Amino acid sequence: METKMPDEPTPEQLASANATRALRLVSATLPHLSGLCHSVRLKVTKKYPVAAIGASGLMLVNPRVFSEAPLPDLVFVVAHELMHLALDTFGRTGNAEPYLVNVAHDYVINDILAIELNRPVPLGGLERHGARQESLESLVAELARAGASAKRDGCWTVERKKKPKKVKKPKSAIQQELERLGLVPPEPDEVEEADDEPDEYPCGDALTAEDEAELEPELGPKERSANRERVRREAVRAVSLKELRDQMDQATTGHGQGPDGGATRTLMEAIATAYQPPWQLALQHWLDAVSPGPRSYSRPSRRGADRDDGVILAGRKREGWALHVVVDTSGSMVNTLPRILGLLAAFCEGAGVNQVHIMQCDVGVTDDEWIDPAELASYRVTGFGGSDMSPAMDELRDDPEVNAVLVLTDGYISYPREEPPYSVLWGLVDGALSFHPHYGTVVHVKT
Repeated sequence: METKMPDEPTPEQLASANATRALRLVSATLPHLSGLCHSVRLKVTKKYPVAAIGASGLMLVNPRVFSEAPLPDLVFVVAHELMHLALDTFGRTGNAEPYLVNVAHDYVINDILAIELNRPVPLGGLERHGARQESLESLVAELARAGASAKRDGCWTVERKKKPKKVKKPKSAIQQELERLGLVPPEPDEVEEADDEPDEYPCGDALTAEDEAELEPELGPKERSANRERVRREAVRAVSLKELRDQMDQATTGHGQGPDGGATRTLMEAIATAYQPPWQLALQHWLDAVSPGPRSYSRPSRRGADRDDGVILAGRKREGWALHVVVDTSGSMVNTLPRILGLLAAFCEGAGVNQVHIMQCDVGVTDDEWIDPAELASYRVTGFGGSDMSPAMDELRDDPEVNAVLVLTDGYISYPREEPPYSVLWGLVDGALSFHPHYGTVVHVKT
C-alpha cells in the first residue's frame, strides 16, 4: 500500500504557525504582555513588509518574513507590535501626525525591548539609544522638525526578494489549432510573472480604523469597538503588571531596610493595585474622550437649543477647552489636594485644556474661579469644612456648555442623587473603597 507524503506547508501556513509560536514565547518571556498576546487576532498578508498592529488587536504578519526569519527575531517583532498597544500609540496621537507618533514609539519600544530581551534590534529596526528614557512628546517634536529626513517606510527594513513565478497562459482555440497543424510555432504553456508583493508599503506599522475594516470585513463596527475596549483593558493591565514586576525587582535587590528590605510592604501595595488601571492613564483617557474642540457650524452648540431668535451657534471641534473641577475641601483632603492639582496640570497640557474652572466645596461653594492650568501647581485650597458636593454640581448642571466634570474627593461626601446632564469622573483620592456612586466613572487616585 502506497503511503501518501504530507503536503509541504505554504509560506502563509508557516508564517501563521511561527507567529503563534512567537506570541507564546512573548507570554513566557514578558509575562506582563500575556493578556495582550491572547487578545490579538493574526492575519497573514503581504500588504506590510514585516508586521503591523491595529487598535482592536488585529496583527498582520508578512508571509515571507515570518516563514524565513529566525524565531528570536520574530519574538522581538511580535513583542514590538504588542508594545504599541501597551503604550497606547493609537490613543496618544492628539493633534500630532499619526506617522510621527508611530515612529517615535518605534524608537522607544525597540530601546525597551533591546534591554528586556537582551538582544539587538532585528530586521533593520529603528534604533535610538536611550529613547526609552525620553518623552514621546519630545521625540515627536524632534521628528517634526526633521521633516522629510525622518520619513521612511516604517520601523523595519527588509531586503525585498521579488521571486518570479510561473503561471499558465490561456490559449485560444484558433491558436491551438494553428499550432496542431504546424502553421505557427508553439508558444510555451507557462510564462513567468513577477511576484505579487507590493512595490510600495504603507508608512509605519500602526493600522488605521479604515485599514482594519478593509482587512477584516467580517467584523462589524460593534464587534470591532468591543475588541478595542478589551485590548485597552489588557493594555492598562500590562502597564500595571510591569510596574508590579519593577517594584518586586527593586524590593528583592535590597533597596529597603533590613534583610527583607521592605519587600513585604512593596508586595502588599503591589497586590492592592496590580489589577487597577493606573489612575494617570485612566484620567488621560477620560480627558481625551470628553475634550471638545474649536467652534464649527458642522456641530451646533447645545447653548443654541433654547434660543427663539433663529440664531444657530457654532459647536466645537477638538482644541483648547475648559475643564471643570469640583474639589472636596474636607479636612481629610488637606495633605493630598495640592499634590493632585499639581499633577493635574501636566494632564491638562496633554489634553489641550487652556482653562481650568475650579469650584471648592465643603457644605457650600467656598471658592469659584477660572485659572490657567500652569497655576494649578501653586493653587491655594481653602475651606476644609464639610463634605457636600451638591451645590457645585447643581450649579454646573445649569450651564449648557458644561459637558464633563472632574470631582476630586475622598468619597465621604454627599452628592446629587439625580444624574447630571454631563459626564462625571470621580477622582477618589486615597478614599473610601465603599464609594460606589450610581453614575459616573470612579478612578482611584493613588498618592
